[in-house]
Amino acid sequence: MAPGFTRFDVEKFDGTGNFGLWQTRVKDILAQQGILKGLQETKSAKVDNDAWEDMQVQAAATIRLCLADQVMYHVMNEDTPKGIWDKLANRYISKSATNKLYLKQKFYELKMQEGSDLVEHVNAFNQ
Repeated sequence: MAPGFTRFDVEKFDGTGNFGLWQTRVKDILAQQGILKGLQETKSAKVDNDAWEDMQVQAAATIRLCLADQVMYHVMNEDTPKGIWDKLANRYISKSATNKLYLKQKFYELKMQEGSDLVEHVNAFNQ
């Protein structure tokens, strides 16, 4: 391993897991690599053009490496990390009224089993 290089394992997103959790982990990796700004649509005045292009390429590659093949097919033609990020968010974050109704129903039906752990109970709801 190169000095200063840390490896992080993130389970590849296959379209069935918790997208929000995966998204947070990938953002953390981008931040750790110093390329989180690559998700922005426009470059900062502080960043020169070559560094911006490198940041964009690295961020896009990092995101793609965290995707399973069946999800990768949907973003293969996107050139920018912002484009990849937005396309994934539009596909996997449901903001419909039906989804909100489902979540409300799930919340109202939620009951904690006697003797169970509160943290496990909350995590079960958040999945």
